[in-house]
Amino acid sequence: MTNTWQQDLEWYRNHQTASQIGFNPDGMCLKVCRTSRAIGPKFLTAKQAQDATPKEHRFTRVRDLRRGMKLFFDDPHDSNTAGHIVTMIGRVKGYDPDSLDDVLVETNSVVRGQLVVVRGSYFKAHWGDSFQFGTDYLNGVEFDYYQKPKPPQRDTSARVLSFRESAPDWDVKILDRAVKAGRKDLAKDVAKIEQAVKDLPDDVKDTRVHQFKDTFNEKRILEMRLLNVAVKEGRSGRVKTQRDKLRQAIKSVLWV
Repeated sequence: MTNTWQQDLEWYRNHQTASQIGFNPDGMCLKVCRTSRAIGPKFLTAKQAQDATPKEHRFTRVRDLRRGMKLFFDDPHDSNTAGHIVTMIGRVKGYDPDSLDDVLVETNSVVRGQLVVVRGSYFKAHWGDSFQFGTDYLNGVEFDYYQKPKPPQRDTSARVLSFRESAPDWDVKILDRAVKAGRKDLAKDVAKIEQAVKDLPDDVKDTRVHQFKDTFNEKRILEMRLLNVAVKEGRSGRVKTQRDKLRQAIKSVLWV
């Protein structure tokens, strides 16, 4: 099993010298890049691996490059027929998405016996090697790379919309009916709500927390204003903790 892109970058953080890597990295760019991903040997040179990369796994636009990808560099007209491969670890602050100079990579053969971070423009400026493409494929193995998390979307199903409209006194019976009708994904959120209510203190006196728990147990309604006022009045321990858990559970229902 190959390493994830997070494990790939972590490998580089912990392997910078020959003693840490387990071999001298000079002239061993392909071995370094496949070792960081736990990918076995197949080709002798980066150029061979580059040529064997399927077109659908080639990212030629700089703006499409992502952390964890491997980047190929080469000058087909120089004396070095091996080419070069590096690992992208990020971009500089305030980067231009189309600038190779703003791309940061881990590479060997810049400092003797070590791996170092340089800009993507380094290889053209110092070695004459031009950027070829980035890839999520090496030695016949496809691997992952950083992808920006998708923003949460509103759940617009009828039951959830009804639950949303029941605010500020959230009617959990609506969710109960949704679960019974087939929305099994909401069952975990209902369970979290029930557990958060259960974990509130069992006040003996007629406090706001006591009123909140009674209302939920009798009507399955969350009168959150009661907990908000209780917290404002000083119930900053368990009450605040469970209030925040209820807020998170409600949010989880409304957004997917």
